Amino acid sequence: MQWNEIVGHDDNINALKAMLENGRVPHAMLFAGPEGVGKAAVANVFAAGLLCTGGGLKPCGDCPSCRRAQNMSHPDLVAVSPDGASIKIDQVRELQREIALAPYYGQRRVGIIDAAETMTTQAANSLLKTLEEPVGNTVFILLTSARQQLLDTIISRCRVLTFHALPNDVLSRALVGRGISSEQADAAARISGGRMGAALSLASEGGLAARDQAAEIVMALPNWSLKDVWDTAALFDKLDRQQALVLYKYMTLVLRDILIYLALQDNKLEFNVDIAGRLATAARNWSEQNLLVALEAVETARKALAANANIRLTSEALLIKLRDAAGEE
Repeated sequence: MQWNEIVGHDDNINALKAMLENGRVPHAMLFAGPEGVGKAAVANVFAAGLLCTGGGLKPCGDCPSCRRAQNMSHPDLVAVSPDGASIKIDQVRELQREIALAPYYGQRRVGIIDAAETMTTQAANSLLKTLEEPVGNTVFILLTSARQQLLDTIISRCRVLTFHALPNDVLSRALVGRGISSEQADAAARISGGRMGAALSLASEGGLAARDQAAEIVMALPNWSLKDVWDTAALFDKLDRQQALVLYKYMTLVLRDILIYLALQDNKLEFNVDIAGRLATAARNWSEQNLLVALEAVETARKALAANANIRLTSEALLIKLRDAAGEE
């Protein structure tokens, strides 16, 4: 991957290019921002640039160092990610040992720590000592989606670059450039929360299946009998916890869009723009107050499911509450 293949984050990319050009690279950098917005892609290209032995703009993409860095097989590039739920002290010690060795190629050794906020207290304190007394020509790149969980002393020793969710129009244009229809690209961009990976997944064939299922449930609710509730609840038996939570999330988005349409009679602020007409029709069966009740019911069920409640029973109770809310005058 090269700089021009990364979507968005222009200010951060320009700052990193300038570092590579003038050679003034901090010994530690922190890339902070929401999960999935492209921090890792930027870190990987920057690491390749730090290790590049070619000429011109770095990374050149053609030299042996670039090719090895891009497939994470470069001997001067060490990457650490959580082992289970956390990054352990032994992982950080191994990183410290490897990165202290003399470079095999070029001038530097680079360490990337993904999900740095998951470091145990021991691991974080051990890394802090290295950041306080950097060894040789080494560069650490820390990635985090929860900056507030990092030690302040670690943050203070890093050059911090903040990454933001990508704007909808930027994501939509990028998707259209990949051959996706403008309508589907716009919907995927809005639903993805500014995350390119999620937008690509949503825009792929079948990527919006869970959203479509949630929309069908919400739009059918006002006319349901109890038998319809039981039949639909049975579908949740086929879902694992994460899949059920995703369906709840999309139900929330659909209900929110109907509420926005009722309040504003406008779909410009809706997430699900590709089904805006159907949502406008569905809005005839809801009131703003009932939608607020329904949204609260979904959120309550989501919290229960996240706390390990039974999927089938929680979903049955939710569907009954939603049907009752839809039927209230």
